[in-house]
Formats: sequence, structure tokens, C-alpha cells
Amino acid sequence: MLRSFKFIVLLWLSIGLAGCATYGQDVRKGLDLTQQGQYKEAAGAFEKALDPKGDDRLLYYTELGMVYHLAGDYEKSNRLLESAERIAEDLYTKRVSDMLTTAMSNPRQGPYRASNFERVFINYYKALNYLMLAVQSGDNKTRDIALEGARVESRRMDMVLNDIETQKGSYQEQADREKSMFSKLMRIFNKLTGEIIDRDKIVYRNDAFGHYLAGIIYEQYKEYDDARVAYQKAASLYEGGYQEQYGLKKEMTEQAWFDTIRMMQKAGGWRNEWPKLSQSKLSKAKRQELSDFNEMGHLVVLEHTGMVPERDEMNMLLTADPNTRQVVIHPILTGDPQRQLDQRFWFYALYADKGITDLMSAIYEGRVIPALMQYSMVKREYLGPLWDVADGLGLVQVLQEGMRITVPYYRVTSYSGTGKSSVKIEGKDYPLVSGQSVAHLAVQQQLLDSSVDIQEAMAREAFKNLTAAKAASMGGDAGAVIGFLGKIAANASSAAETRNWLLLPDQIKITRIPLKPGVHQVTLNSEPAKGQKQQQTQSVDIKAGEMSVWKVRTFPTKANQTTQQVGL
Repeated sequence: MLRSFKFIVLLWLSIGLAGCATYGQDVRKGLDLTQQGQYKEAAGAFEKALDPKGDDRLLYYTELGMVYHLAGDYEKSNRLLESAERIAEDLYTKRVSDMLTTAMSNPRQGPYRASNFERVFINYYKALNYLMLAVQSGDNKTRDIALEGARVESRRMDMVLNDIETQKGSYQEQADREKSMFSKLMRIFNKLTGEIIDRDKIVYRNDAFGHYLAGIIYEQYKEYDDARVAYQKAASLYEGGYQEQYGLKKEMTEQAWFDTIRMMQKAGGWRNEWPKLSQSKLSKAKRQELSDFNEMGHLVVLEHTGMVPERDEMNMLLTADPNTRQVVIHPILTGDPQRQLDQRFWFYALYADKGITDLMSAIYEGRVIPALMQYSMVKREYLGPLWDVADGLGLVQVLQEGMRITVPYYRVTSYSGTGKSSVKIEGKDYPLVSGQSVAHLAVQQQLLDSSVDIQEAMAREAFKNLTAAKAASMGGDAGAVIGFLGKIAANASSAAETRNWLLLPDQIKITRIPLKPGVHQVTLNSEPAKGQKQQQTQSVDIKAGEMSVWKVRTFPTKANQTTQQVGL
């Protein structure tokens, strides 16, 4: 009777605690003010919500760095992002620290370490800041210093990407592995076990758009051969797997090859190579566009649109089944119907029993009817000989009373993304294509981390609950009360890692338009959220043989929307 009462209390507690604040909720005011263009107030809100010396110190500098970037204070933005880069590098090399604190509480009480793609975006935005400083300069010397800064950040970004590729392997190495007998066998057995995600195919190995931006900077610096190398690296990555992995279109791949060939023409020395490359990589329309592109001026429109999705947290309840010696995991669905659908989808995709081997196991154990009724809503792990070890530790007793864990997830079925964007110049429309999907980067990284997330969550909560059980073993009514209160405290402190750099855009879109020299009125029509249309107009001065860049950030709001331009 007492055990049933405890189980009901813990289940109620799990549902009641589902509304614990996530990182997104903690910084909501700063996010909203940024979208409204109230940058001074937004900076104050982030400074109030985040501690520059605490566990959120990296996010303090990245979020504020973005606010000042949008406000046009590029020097201050770079000072903040420089601090962020140092912190990220320091935390990247110190992954073991604070483990005990995290084990005793929750991941939010440990330092936030940037994901690999967030580390790359620190250098990306530093490079953009230098690009903006160049246009603001009043003399050639200041302009050249700013462009040199952008060039240096491009080199740093390339070093980070090379390090990531060395660790994770290139797209070509992954393609070669897939051809092996072992890999083919693994795919067969993954089908049998119901695995629907091929984790090897969603690893962040490199960044095609990062290299493409480097190409823009080198081209502006008139280092045409370095620009060729950067554009060609981007094109090879898009073509080799990046385009498919992140849901991008082939037009971006073709654009990268187009710019590679342009740089071959401008650098010289590729007279025999570039015609062959244009025949194999470019459409007839692109080949025609190439003929006089470098003699004309051209405009690059770079739109950073929307906001990267926020992570939420999902609750699960762990129990023990002594009859089958299994740990049983059920999701605790909370919130409105749409949120529950998101939780159900995430649990099914990453954790639930769903393969033929799971069904055969259920038949063997005589639980086929319950298994079919709970299809996709339960995960059972057979412990085998480890059951006795768990029992000796007291874990079986803890699990029979129920143990709550929390893991991070993305609300993928609720994600609407951004709509189409296009530029109108002198009555003609030019569509923008997505060169980078930050939303895909974030969600795929979370998919990769899901196994570690649930393992660490189980270990963390088991540690806390066993500590509470030890207190209960003191005996008597006092021990029972202390143990039960300790178990409540353990469940109350359960929380998932929901932090990430939230002012990053959802998508980065681009177009490159050849124009005659002179002043042109350029209108950007975009949908930073599907169904919500915005229009912005800017004058650009085009010079023969030179590139101008109009950089815009669009948020899913019309209030006080601002635009930014680089015209070099």
C-alpha cells in the first residue's frame, strides 16, 4: 500500500514538474526584445538572465555578441565573441570537470559547452562583423584592416572545421565505409531492431556554407585563388553529402561550382580546366550567365532568417519488472495535444521498442497483447545477469517505486520553418536559396546526443535516488520519512539540458545577381515564418567588376524590423 502511494505521488510530481523553466523560458524577454529591434533593452535582459562568470557564461557572450551585431556595434560584438571563443575552447578541452555536481543535480548546474557547429558560428559572426566594419570605414587603411580581420577569422573557422573533420571523418570516408560488408550487415540488423535513424549520416563533419562565406571574404580581399579553394571546398561538400543531409537544394551546389569557376577565370592559369568543369557542373543557363559575369558588377544578398528552434524537456518514468528482469521506460506526456504529439514522436523515433526483434521478445515473454496496445510508447531493457548487480545496489527497489528522468527534445512536428525569399530588382524576381539550415544542424546534433542523454539521465537520477534510499535505511519512522522526502527532492531536481545559442538564425539564404554599374533599388520579399510576409527595400551602388553585399536579418515579427547592409 505504501509503495503504491509513493508511486502515485511520484507520478503526480513528475507531471507537476513538467513545467519547470527551460533555458528558452529563462531568456524569453531578451529574445522577444531582440526580435522587436529593442537591442539596448535586449542586452539588459540577457545580462540579467545570464551570469558572465557562471555556468551560462558561454551563452552570456554569444547571445550578447549577437545582440550587438544586430545593433550595429560590431566592435563590441567582436569583443564579446572573442571572449566566447576563449571560453568555448577552454571548455572543449576540459570535459571531465563538474561531473560530480552534474551527477548530484542536473546538467543546468554544469557549464554549457558549445556544440561543434556553435563553435564554428562564433568565427562566422566575427568574420561578418569585420566585413561590416570595413563598409563603415572612412579610409582605405581602416577598410583594409577590417578586411584582414575578416580574413583571419575565415582562417580560424577553417582550422576549427579541419579539426572537426579529422575527428568525425569526411563525407568521402563515410561513403567508403557504407560500401563495406560490415556496414551493409549493420543496416540489415538496424532494420530488424527497428532503428529508423542512421546516426552515421547525421554527424556534423564540416560546414559547406562556412567555406562559402570564406570564399566571399577572400574574393572581396582580391585573393582569388584562396577564394577558388574555399568555393570549391564548399561545392564538394554540398555535392558529397552536405546538401542531402541538411535538406538543401541542388541550386546551392551549382552556385558554389559557378563561383569556383568564376575564381578560376579571375585568378588565371585555369584556361584548360574551367571550361570542362563548367560543362560537367553547370546548367546551360548558368554557363550563359558565366560568359560576362566577371565584367559586370554583382550583388550578393545574404539573409539570416528566423530563429533556431528551442529545446524542450520530456519526462519519463522508469520502473522495474522482476518477472522479466527488465527496466521499463514510459514517456510522461504533458502539455497541450500538439506538445504531447511532439513528445510521442521523439520517444518513438529514438527510444521506443519498435523492431521485429522487440515483437518476438514480447511473444516469447507472453506479453504480446500489452506490447501491441502500448506500441511505440514503451522501452524495455533486459538486464540479464546485471539484474543481480542492480538488486545488490538497491536499484531494483528504487525502480519498483518509480524513478523520474528528463531528457531534452525538439518539437519537430510543431516546427514550421521559414517560407520563400526573393529579391526584386527593376521588375525581375531572383529567388534566394538556402545555403545553411541551422535548424537541421541543431536537431541532428540532438538526435546524435539522445543515447548519451538518456544514459546520463538514468545514472544521475539513480545516484540521487540511491542516496535517498540509503538515508531511509537508517530505520524507524524518521528514516522512512527522510528517505521519502529525499526521493521527492531527487525527482524535483531532475532537469534536462535545454541550453543552446538561441539567437542563431533558422536558415541562411543567398542569391548572387549580376547588375550593371550604378544605383539600384533592391526589394527583399521574405517569410521568416511561413505565412508571415515581410518586405524591405535598400539602395545599392554597383561598381563594374566588383561585388556588393546586402546582409539582412529577418525575424518572425514586423515590429521595428531593421535591416543591415554591407556594400564593398
